Amino acid sequence: MEGTPRPELPVARLHLPLNPVTLAFGDTMRQKPLQHMLFGPQFDRIVERSIHLRHQLHRCPELGYHEKQTSSLITGELRRLKIPVTSGLAGGTGLTGLINGCQTRCVALRAEMDALPIQEQTGKSWASRQPGVMHACGHDGHISMVLGAAAWLSMHRSTLPGRVKLLFQPAEEGLNGALRMCESGVLDRPHVEAVFGLHGWPAMNIGHVATRGGVFLAAVDAFEIQIRGRGTHAAYPHKGINPIACGAAIVESLAADVRREIDPADTLVLTVGTFNAGTAPNVVPDVASITGTLRTLTPATRRFAQAAMLRICKSIGAGHRCHVQCRFTSGTPATVNSTAGTALFERTAAHILGKKNVSILEQPFLWSEDFAYYLQRCDGCFFALGVKPPTLKEYPMLHNPRYDFPDAAMATGIRMLIALTLAYLGDDAIGRNFNASSPVARNLPLTLPPLRRL
Repeated sequence: MEGTPRPELPVARLHLPLNPVTLAFGDTMRQKPLQHMLFGPQFDRIVERSIHLRHQLHRCPELGYHEKQTSSLITGELRRLKIPVTSGLAGGTGLTGLINGCQTRCVALRAEMDALPIQEQTGKSWASRQPGVMHACGHDGHISMVLGAAAWLSMHRSTLPGRVKLLFQPAEEGLNGALRMCESGVLDRPHVEAVFGLHGWPAMNIGHVATRGGVFLAAVDAFEIQIRGRGTHAAYPHKGINPIACGAAIVESLAADVRREIDPADTLVLTVGTFNAGTAPNVVPDVASITGTLRTLTPATRRFAQAAMLRICKSIGAGHRCHVQCRFTSGTPATVNSTAGTALFERTAAHILGKKNVSILEQPFLWSEDFAYYLQRCDGCFFALGVKPPTLKEYPMLHNPRYDFPDAAMATGIRMLIALTLAYLGDDAIGRNFNASSPVARNLPLTLPPLRRL
């Protein structure tokens, strides 16, 4: 989302029996505007508590599948709110909470718990106390906003028109924690009809939100190319086979030729991230290795691009007399928002934030999110939350050592999660239009992805 999102793209409109201008719940509150319920001293106290929790979480970041302290802090907060907890999911650190309302329909809110192997450089008083690990993607903010929404919803559970399942998953950063949560049965018992989630986006101002119907985020696959030649002294290159020269030719060809085998109308981003070879300046090494990522929006483009890469590597390897292997590790599939979920998001966000602060994007973003696995199984919508202070020209990007989820963005995220929950549970029409199609149409992973960091 390098440019300013454009809100002109239309999305499907659904008839909502419940008027969003007086969106509320329960017979005693049905005439009370939702805006009034999400402002005031009570809501402000929830936001303050959420900010405090975020700072605690930010100080103790943990990598994927090792979020023990994070999981313990979340569990303690849910129990303080008298929300039942199920723990030990998805490898041990995943957990869920369940808010039981006065009806049986169930909607889920999701947050991811893992941090990144980055040395923090924010200088904040709540900066990471774990050397080389930090919340550089804002997951501390996402957790705290879901906990804030949970606090508000639990206060009103006696009139809540349904149930709310809170999903706290491990290992979003390339380790497919969402897939393992789904395999743990978090969308069952009770059955989740819709799921909503968000992600902070530094290119958009605080107070703004954005999404799109259909493909919102790209599928991502990691690749690793191993090149084996024959080592020799640099003074006698003719006595060896140089894998570096072969690798350089592969990198150049991948950048130019894969694109030619894909329909020009299709989106594809191929990025080489590492090129490793050699140990000394006067030695031709035996081997070289190249790694990177492939980002696509459709299963067909994904397959064609991988096939093209395999052919290119094989042919260039033969030309350089090197043995070349190209292996793919399937990452997350594309994140595909349902039509019904997107329509509900647009209406609800416009009601809560004002139309000028809501963008329905024309083009997908090319980052990826394992929230895709939830949307393959039920209705819902994933959206971007602005985190750039409007007084700044730019804000540190995600995965940057200077990135810190801003406290000022918390209230908007909490309001949106609460409002989407109430809008979904308060409307019997939403959710019935979801029709799970074939695995290919739903962009399921081509192979079951192993547990590997991208």
